Amino acid sequence: MSASEEELIGHSYTRARKHPLVIGKLPGAGRLPGGPYTITQVMTMVISFGLLVTTRELWARFGAMNFILMALIPWGLAWVLRYARLDGRDPARAVRSLIIYSSTPAQGRLAGKPQRVARPRLATATCTVRVRSAERPAPAAATTPVPAPAPVARHTAHPVPVPAAAAVARAEPKTGLQALLVSLYEQ
Repeated sequence: MSASEEELIGHSYTRARKHPLVIGKLPGAGRLPGGPYTITQVMTMVISFGLLVTTRELWARFGAMNFILMALIPWGLAWVLRYARLDGRDPARAVRSLIIYSSTPAQGRLAGKPQRVARPRLATATCTVRVRSAERPAPAAATTPVPAPAPVARHTAHPVPVPAAAAVARAEPKTGLQALLVSLYEQ
């Protein structure tokens, strides 16, 4: 086979790495009956057995059958959990994911802390306009003298008065901002 005809083979070991941690062998190399058990199954057996022992006064009315029920109910719950899958996961991990999802803040987390969205508030600002002095040298190439712009007051909403000679040359600005832009353009 030449290098161009070489067949490429890919292997994926992801599924093999997803095997759950199990408890299945006894120290003497024997197997547990019904095993191997996942951690979820073992915890279910321990918790259900503990609940049956603590609530024995409520349900223990069967004599010798009580001991059989105390062994069969936890083992049966663990056997059911072996085949129960929610979205490909065992039920304990699915419940854990659901608890984490429901306890997360709606805006998420930032650096481990709940992210808060700031309330909108009115932004206030001030504007300062500095007017240069009226004494400035006239440009040598200019044929008509340009009058100096009138001083602009702070926060004015009215147009700045323009001298009559300048009014003939250009249209009068309608707002204070337009007057400021015209004066900056002339400099």
